[in-house]
Amino acid sequence: MRETLGRWIADAETHYAIEDFKLAAHLSQLDYLDGRTMDLYYSLVGELFDMVRSGDADPADWASLGRALDSVSRELQAGARADALFFASVAFYLGGYPASAVMTMRRTGPQYWETDEQRAAHELLTRSASPASALTRTLVASLRSGNAQVIDTAVATAELGAARALEVGPEEWVSHRLYLALLQRFRQTHLRAILPDGATRRWDPLVESFLDRWQPVWDFFPSQIEAINAGLLTSAHSYSLQMPTGAGKTALTETLIFDHLTHSAERKAVLLVPYRALARELRGSVGRHLTKMGLRSRTVYGGTVPGIEESEDLEDVRVIIATPEALTGLIGSHPELLTAISLVVCDEGHLLDSGARGVGLELLLARLKARNPSPRIVFVSAIVPNVEEINTWLGGSDTTVVRSDYRPSIAEFAVLRSNGSGSRATIGLELHEPSTSVPAHTLPEFLRPADFQFTNPSTGRRNTYAYSSTKTRAVAAARKALTLGPVAIFATEKGGDRGVVGLASELLRQIDSGLSLPLPQNYVKDTALVDSAVAYLAGEFGDDWVGTRLLQAGAIVHHGDVPQETREVLEELVSDRNVPMVMCTNTLAEGVNLPLRTMVLYSVKRSSDGSAPRAMLARDIKNLVGRAGRAGSSTRGLVICANPDDWAAVSPVAAGQPGEPVEGAVIELIRRLERALVSNRLQLTNEVIEQNAPLFPLVDGVDSALIELIRDELGANEFAQIAQQLAAETFAATKANTGEQELLQHVFELRARRIVDMRSSGRLALARTTSARPRLVDQVIDNLLPRYTAWNTADSPLDPDLVRVLVDWALEQPGFTEEAQAAYRRTQVTDIGTSLSQLVLAWLEGRTFRDIAQRVGIDIDALLRIHAKIVLFDLVTLIEQAVALIQEHTTEAGNELPPAIAAFPDFLRFGVPTPAARELMARGVRHRLAAIALGSDQAMESTTNIFATPWVTARDLLTDEDTWLPRLGELVYQRTVADVAI
Repeated sequence: MRETLGRWIADAETHYAIEDFKLAAHLSQLDYLDGRTMDLYYSLVGELFDMVRSGDADPADWASLGRALDSVSRELQAGARADALFFASVAFYLGGYPASAVMTMRRTGPQYWETDEQRAAHELLTRSASPASALTRTLVASLRSGNAQVIDTAVATAELGAARALEVGPEEWVSHRLYLALLQRFRQTHLRAILPDGATRRWDPLVESFLDRWQPVWDFFPSQIEAINAGLLTSAHSYSLQMPTGAGKTALTETLIFDHLTHSAERKAVLLVPYRALARELRGSVGRHLTKMGLRSRTVYGGTVPGIEESEDLEDVRVIIATPEALTGLIGSHPELLTAISLVVCDEGHLLDSGARGVGLELLLARLKARNPSPRIVFVSAIVPNVEEINTWLGGSDTTVVRSDYRPSIAEFAVLRSNGSGSRATIGLELHEPSTSVPAHTLPEFLRPADFQFTNPSTGRRNTYAYSSTKTRAVAAARKALTLGPVAIFATEKGGDRGVVGLASELLRQIDSGLSLPLPQNYVKDTALVDSAVAYLAGEFGDDWVGTRLLQAGAIVHHGDVPQETREVLEELVSDRNVPMVMCTNTLAEGVNLPLRTMVLYSVKRSSDGSAPRAMLARDIKNLVGRAGRAGSSTRGLVICANPDDWAAVSPVAAGQPGEPVEGAVIELIRRLERALVSNRLQLTNEVIEQNAPLFPLVDGVDSALIELIRDELGANEFAQIAQQLAAETFAATKANTGEQELLQHVFELRARRIVDMRSSGRLALARTTSARPRLVDQVIDNLLPRYTAWNTADSPLDPDLVRVLVDWALEQPGFTEEAQAAYRRTQVTDIGTSLSQLVLAWLEGRTFRDIAQRVGIDIDALLRIHAKIVLFDLVTLIEQAVALIQEHTTEAGNELPPAIAAFPDFLRFGVPTPAARELMARGVRHRLAAIALGSDQAMESTTNIFATPWVTARDLLTDEDTWLPRLGELVYQRTVADVAI
C-alpha cells in the first residue's frame, strides 16, 4: 500500500476515534480531512482494484483497507454505504480474514444487490444458511458432495462473465470482477480444498458439521491452512502449534481429532485442557460436534477420582475431554485406556509453567510419551516462544513446528497519560498505531474535568469527583469505550480495594454520583433477561452483594471465586451482548471467549504474601489481551493500559515481542527443593517429601506413573532404575544441570522405593484400584477409618458427625490447615473446624450462599473464597480419595458402603442432599437449586414407572410450567428445561 494512503487512513482512523469517544478535542493536524470523505473513499476503492489486479498484496494491507472502507461507510447512506461495506468485506476476504468479511457484509441487506453476481457475492460473504442465489446454492452443494469440478466451473464462468461485463460498462464490470476474485480465493481456501483428499466421502460428517453451524464455516483461516499444509493431518509425528488467540485452534482441533479417529477405528483421542471451566465449555462445543459426527465424547473434569457417570461405558467413548488431574485419575481407575489412547491434544500448553497444574501436566505428558508405542502428542499454545524446545521433548522435529502470527482481528494498544494535576488535569489516550500525523499519537482530553463533575443533590452545587486514582480513571476509560462495544476491566486480584470488587464498587460510586460518562445500563440489550439474572443473583447471594448490584447497573463480576454455574450465566449475558461490561481477573484468559471490543488493564502487577507487586509475565499479558477483538465480533480490539507505570510491562506485548520462555513447573519445584534442602541442611527422605505440601503435585504425579509401571517380579533396585528412566522423560530433565538432574532422579527413586514398600505391606492394591494418592493410604486406613463408626450404616450425607469427622481429618493433613487459614483470613472466625463443618453441612443441605453466609457469620465474598478454594477443591480432593480407599477396603472385607457414603464426594462437589439431585447434576443440569428441587420431588420416588430415570422424571416435571417457573425463577427454569431436553 502506498505510504501516503496509509497515512491518510491512519489520520482518518484518529478522526473517527475522536467521534466514537465523543471527544471535544480538535486536532488541527486533521483539518485537511474536512470535506474529503469521498476523496478518501475513491482512493480506497482504487487501491482495492489495484490490489485485486496485482494479486500479491500483504494481508496486513488488505486488513487495513477493509477497516478503512468500513470506517468510511459510516458517512455514506443507503446504496453507497452498502457498496462501501461490500468493498470492505471483499478486502477482508481476499486478505484472509473471512470472519471479518462475514461480520461486515451482514450489516448490509439483500435489497441493494440486483444482479445474480451481486446476490451471489453477498451470500458468499454472509455465509447464508438458506441462499436464494442458484450460484451460491451450487457452491454449498459442491462442498457437501466434494465435487470440486463445480467450483472450477464456477470460476471459469465468472472469468467469462467479467470479460463480457467489461464490454458493457464499468458498473457492470465491478461486481463481476470482484465476484470472480472472491471465487478464486474461495477455490483456494474452502474446506475440501485444504483437507487432504478432501473430495472423499470420509470428510462428509466434518464438512456437514461445519456448514450447518450457527456460524457456518465454509473455508479455513490462513493459520489453519498453514498447519494442515505442514502435515498436521497426514503425519504420524508429534506436532507443536503456536497460534494466537482466536486464530482457529478449536476448529483445527476438531478437524485433527476427526481425521485421526476415522483412520483409527479402535482408538481414542484425548483433548487435555487446564481448567474445569474450559472443559465444561468445550463439552458443549467440541464434544457436542464430535458426538454428532459419530465420535462419542465424554468430558471428565470432576476430580482426581472419576465419578460414576464419568466411568460408565468407556469402551464406547472415542473422545475424552479432560483436565490433566481428571485424566490421571481416570487412567488410574481404568489403566486399559492407556493402550487405547493414540492421540493427545494438549491445549493451552504454556500452563506447563503454572505451579501445581503445570507439574501435573508435565508428568502426565512424560508418562504418555514414555509408553511404547506412545500416543501422538499435539502441543498447542498461543504464547510459548520456545515451542521448538518443547516439541523436541515431545518427540517432534524441526519440520513439525508450526508458528503462525495470524490473528483474525488486530489489537490496538493505548495508555492513559495525565496532563496537569488536581481538578484541572486532563488525561490523554496515547495510541500506539502504525502512523499518523498526530504528534505522539495521542487523543488529548480523552478524560477531562467535565467528565467528573456532578451536582450534589443535597446542596445543588456542582462538585468534582476525585479522579486522580488509577482505579477511577480505569473505570471512566471503560465507560468511555462503551461506545465501541463490550468492555472488560482487568485486575490481577479478586477482592479488596485493588481487585475486581474494588473496581465494581468504584463503578457503583461513579454511577451514584451522577457523572455524565456513558452508563453501562444504557447499553443493555435485553432488559427482561438481565432482570431475571439479577433476580437469580439476589436469590443466591443477596440484594446487597456487589455482583448483584453491579448487574443491576449493567456490568458483571467475573473471577475464580464466583461459582461455575453463576459464571456461565454471566458469561452468556456478555457473549450474547446483553451486558456490555465485565470486571474480571485472569479467569477471562482461561479459554472463555467473549465478544470484547476493549480491554482496560487496571493493573498488571500482583503481590503475594505481602511482597512488593511484580508485573505479570509478558506472555501472560499477551494471552489476556488476545481476548480483545474476537473473530466474528469485531475487526479490531483496543487494549488500554490505565496505569502509565505499567506500560513498561505492556509495551513489549504491543510491540509483538515473544515473551518469556516456558521452563516448566517441575524444574522450578526441583530448584526450590534444592535451595530448601541446602538452607535447612536436610537429607531428602520420603518422610520429608510427604510432610511438605508444595511437593505434593510432584509426588502425586510421580506416584501415579510408577503405580502403572510396577510389577510383582521387579525388585526394589530394578524398579528404582525404571523410575529414574521415567525422570529422564520429563521436560525438567532437559532443563536441569547436573545437580538438578541428580535431585530429580533421587525424588523418583525415593517414590519408587515407597511404592515397593506399599507392595510389601499389601496396601499398594488400594491405591492402584482406586487411583487415590499413595501418600494418603495410611492416613485414611489407620487414622480416618477408625473415627467414624457408621461407615457401613449411614443413610444420609447430612450426618453432622460424618461431616465433622471428615473436616477434622482434613485439617490434620499437611498443607490443608495453612490453606484454610489463608482463606479465612480477614474474617472473625476463630474456630475453623466448627465454621467449616457448618458451612459444609449447609452446602449439602442445599442452602443458598446468602443463607450459608448468615449461618457461619461471614460476608458473601469471604464465603465464596472459602467455598471455591477450600470446599470445592482442597476438601473435595481429599475426601474423594478417602472415600474411594474406604470403599475398596470395605469391599476387600466382604462388605459394601451405603450410597450415602460411596457417593459422598459427589454430594459434596455438587452441594446436593439426594441421590436424584446428584445424578441430575452429574449428567448436566447446571443449576444446583433446580437439581435439589427436582430431586426432592415425590415423583422421583414414585413406583408407577420404576424404569424412569431422574433425568426423564425431571423432564416430565418441568412440563408443568405453572408450578416450576415461579418456583425456580425465569432464568433457572428456562436453562434447566434446555438442560434436560438434551
